[in-house]
Amino acid sequence: MKRAELETWLEILGRAWEKGDADLAASLFDPEVSYQENPLEPPIHGLEAVRRYWQESLSTQQEVKFSGHVLAVDGNVGVVNWKVEFVRVGSGEKVQLDGVSVGKFGAWGKPVLWQEWWHKLEHNG
Repeated sequence: MKRAELETWLEILGRAWEKGDADLAASLFDPEVSYQENPLEPPIHGLEAVRRYWQESLSTQQEVKFSGHVLAVDGNVGVVNWKVEFVRVGSGEKVQLDGVSVGKFGAWGKPVLWQEWWHKLEHNG
């Protein structure tokens, strides 16, 4: 994995998030991916589970703005920082997320292992 490849991968993930495109987001991961959204919960496995996760998450978000950058690349492991702002559907609450993710990338340039650590700030209006 080269830094430029991870930057491109992250840009596509950001576009998928901003457009609410769960299919595009899921397509970035290996079909056998182990995806751990919360380090205290067991990971989800496989592309369909990842697609469902993204569909459920994105259905609650509107006016999404994404930014991110690569922190490190070492062999097939990449580390990224990402920030997302959105308005929660229904309540109108503004939400900010700031996260770090670590991915182990397989032969096809897609993560076979994905782990996230993030914090959330929510506020009305």
